[in-house]
Amino acid sequence: MLPSRSPLVWILGVVGMTAPAIADRASYHATASGDIAFTDNVFSERRGNQDGDLFFQVRPGLLLSYGMPRMIHDLNLEAEVTQYALHGEEASVTGRGGWRAFFIPGPRSEILLQINAGTGVLSSLTARTSPEESVVQLQPEQPLGGLEFRGADGSQYFSYVASRQNRISQRLFGRVSETDDNLMEPTVVTAAEAGGSIGVEHRFQKTSISVDAGASVLRLERQAEPGAPIGSRLDRQVNPRLRLSWRRDIDRRISANIDGGLVYVVPFGRDPYNPTDAERRRGLFPVVGGQLAYTDVFGVSTLSLRRDVTPNLLIAQNTVSDVAMITAAMPIPWREDNRRRAPRLVGLGSIAVMRTQLVDPVTSDLQASFGVARVDVGIQYAVRPGFSYTFRYELMVQSSNRDSMGEQIPGFFRNTFYFSFKVRWPEELAAQVPKRRGNAVRADRDDLSPLGAEPVIPDLLEEDAGEGDR
Repeated sequence: MLPSRSPLVWILGVVGMTAPAIADRASYHATASGDIAFTDNVFSERRGNQDGDLFFQVRPGLLLSYGMPRMIHDLNLEAEVTQYALHGEEASVTGRGGWRAFFIPGPRSEILLQINAGTGVLSSLTARTSPEESVVQLQPEQPLGGLEFRGADGSQYFSYVASRQNRISQRLFGRVSETDDNLMEPTVVTAAEAGGSIGVEHRFQKTSISVDAGASVLRLERQAEPGAPIGSRLDRQVNPRLRLSWRRDIDRRISANIDGGLVYVVPFGRDPYNPTDAERRRGLFPVVGGQLAYTDVFGVSTLSLRRDVTPNLLIAQNTVSDVAMITAAMPIPWREDNRRRAPRLVGLGSIAVMRTQLVDPVTSDLQASFGVARVDVGIQYAVRPGFSYTFRYELMVQSSNRDSMGEQIPGFFRNTFYFSFKVRWPEELAAQVPKRRGNAVRADRDDLSPLGAEPVIPDLLEEDAGEGDR
């Protein structure tokens, strides 16, 4: 017997809902987004050396959406033009693109594929994400003119409902990035990670237990001029990991999640830049996390605490990070237009504090501790489907370190204010790829992105949610 919320029922609900409005399976859209922003530290420089600036970003693009009963695709292409008022004579032109696809191979299975690639200036990449999606991350020093960034990533997720209580999942992922400071004697950092995992989940009435096992392979390379504070090096590692997770639905809105496991850092190969290095040692690190989540038609919020081992591709080094984060997306009552499924005014935000310790590539000992804090809040106003404005404030604080890594990872303090817009025309999409498949917080998985005509938890930032409520 299949679960009542099977993927096939959801996907048929979407197709049935969109068919009357859109005769064809495909829809083509012109898109545009942009920002006017002011920051008091445009290149994340040390205190006393920071410079403020006003900058503008415009991102024209194209969007293709294609939907059938057993699959949905969307393809998004954007150019990005960035102009600084004081620190750039010419505008920088970069671009990015992405493809997402959702498949229903059978009544019990689903597949989600995603590929993204793009370029940009590191100091201006924040505007591409929403305030409640902000990622706190240790950042390298950025020279005058900005640190040029190029990157790509891809992922594949597969889920199979073996029975009403049991689900099997599998995931593959890969990402690569390159940063270049474009100085006379440039420092180029190239890093890549690829891996996968297999998970098994057993669900009880209000509780679920899951186990995930996987591994990733890292290639971290820094090419610097002779005599640089941090010289050239090439590190390669394998990170096997095992994690157990327990979820509990306290009621229909509140749920809790506790997980724990181990990550084994295994260096391999020789560093051609440092052939006299001592024999590399392995390291075993515990990882643990906890999360309290609220999911309802009036908003979504989470409180999470986590210790994890993750590579930082921007600095080409493995790290152990302790993170505390609060995120929220809540409708703001405004006149009589605060619709349950399509609110016009939404408050968004995240607060995160992180301590990062670098994993020594030779000894696997922890070294060079850094602190990072970020506050990112905003208000979004949906004029109509496909057209919205956002007012946003971001505070970023990063501590430095007195050893040699402090030369490449400075401490800084930065305030940034944004006014953003986003437009899509025509407004109606033929179909929509779900955003949060395979990333449920609740044991009953009711917090997944809505696909049917009556979603349990709508995506407040998706302008098309709740068209039927108008």
